[in-house]
Amino acid sequence: MKKRWLAALSAVTMTLTLCVPLPAHAEGTAQTPVLVGLSYSTGPIPGANLENSVGEGYRLGFLDEERNFIQLGYTAEKKISVAKTQNVWYASDNDYRSYTDKVTSDVFVGCWHVKLDLAPASFDEAQAAAQAVGGFPAWIDGAYEVRVGTYGTQEEAQAALDALLAQGYLAALAWTSSYGVSVITTGTSTILFQYDVGKGGALCVMPGVDDSVQNITWFKQTKYFGGFQYQRVTGGNLTVSNVVGLDDYANCVISREMSSSWPLEALKAQAICARNYYETSLGRHTADGYDICPTAHCQAYYGMGRTNERTAQAAAETAGLRAWYQGEPVNTYYFSSDGGATEDVRNVWSDNSNMPYLCGVIDPYEDYVADKNANSSWTVQFTSSQLTEKLRAKGYNCDTVTDVQLTFTPTGNVKTLTFVDAKGTRYPYTKTSVKSFLDLKSIHYNVTASGGGSDGVYYTDGGGTLSSLDGAYAIGGDGSVSQIAGNPYVITGSGTQALPAPGGAAAGEKVFTFQGAGWGHNVGMSQFGAYAMALQGMSYLDILTFYYPGIEIY
Repeated sequence: MKKRWLAALSAVTMTLTLCVPLPAHAEGTAQTPVLVGLSYSTGPIPGANLENSVGEGYRLGFLDEERNFIQLGYTAEKKISVAKTQNVWYASDNDYRSYTDKVTSDVFVGCWHVKLDLAPASFDEAQAAAQAVGGFPAWIDGAYEVRVGTYGTQEEAQAALDALLAQGYLAALAWTSSYGVSVITTGTSTILFQYDVGKGGALCVMPGVDDSVQNITWFKQTKYFGGFQYQRVTGGNLTVSNVVGLDDYANCVISREMSSSWPLEALKAQAICARNYYETSLGRHTADGYDICPTAHCQAYYGMGRTNERTAQAAAETAGLRAWYQGEPVNTYYFSSDGGATEDVRNVWSDNSNMPYLCGVIDPYEDYVADKNANSSWTVQFTSSQLTEKLRAKGYNCDTVTDVQLTFTPTGNVKTLTFVDAKGTRYPYTKTSVKSFLDLKSIHYNVTASGGGSDGVYYTDGGGTLSSLDGAYAIGGDGSVSQIAGNPYVITGSGTQALPAPGGAAAGEKVFTFQGAGWGHNVGMSQFGAYAMALQGMSYLDILTFYYPGIEIY
């Protein structure tokens, strides 16, 4: 029986190979692709879907050490899913309808299979043999296999194996490691391909039959350029990465980090910053299985959601360009707005001995677009008790805060923020903490105190003092006299309400008002500054060399 079956199989193999030729291996591109971790925010996931938008079908394989795509197989399906090789169910009621390890439906993909005793020499041969018995091709530890069935338990798989053995087939039970993945026709139990080369292995899926057109793919309701990599980094759920060329990556970053309606020269400056930031951040997420994340932790990247002709033009007209300082790529940190001056990196993060281009510069440009910047000015108030509680929450056994003192850098940004309590103890903060401790928007601010007094008394119009408002009276504008009650406040000559502060200030309590401008860390390029400079006719070279003094672009 086995000989008759193999003869039939050979005929099927020949027919399929002639009808559906395997596309040639991709040779790689001039740009080493970027790996963007799409599962950074959610963490690894059991399964994820893809759907063709431009182009049809998918190529299945892996990236070699130079990140050239090596093709192992293909499918003509337009909607596929990749899931870990554990028992999974198709979840049709979640936000993107994919496979999960929770029982959610009758659509089930099991982790036990039967392996036929064959040694296919190619994907076509494995595919033909699999179709003849209702199975699927697999690439396991560097060789093609033919597998059958998708069973939830070893007992079910054993029963299927016994049935095949009874029919004269040579076969055995098959199991995958903790690093295997399955390619599935979305919404079904049909496995199209399985990949498992053990720890460190990662399946790469490239959309389309080749790269003659720029393929575009839906992933989680967003369109993406390029391909996708799936890796079970720690042997659990899947880490999903977008495999995309650097210029396409820059195009997408521009569209999220700046408005596409901004002047082209500002978008070009952002494109170069995006490329440099990627290249100088390599290694930051290596342990996670990708190069860079898609959030503000690195730089914002959400596929093609906001790209258009202008962002594509900015990326294309700066294609391949980088910012350099003495032959080394520049760390192109950037942020929303500086409020009047950027800052030396040593005052924010670390020593700048090897990054002298990250120095503070007075910025006269942002004022030009202040009416378009919601953070061109901001105000935050804290009572002395609120500041005291914040310090105590950090573990300090402090008395009531009575004073807030600042020192400034040569460009006018805050260098140190010091709280002083009633005992005279000082609690200094420096670098990023001058902003983060109070969750302020930038390091460009000043502080004033009102109410209370260092001696905790109230001052009367005649120059006298009161230690308490109990029994005190106020004279109204019409000359009426009434006793003070409740939570009083003061109206200044300009109409400003000084008390109570947000959250309510206790009688006699100081209120500290932080008046600032800008939003971000103030190191490198101000995006609103770039916007303003471009509106005034300056080029991306003007912008970049202003915010990163001494650099070259080539």
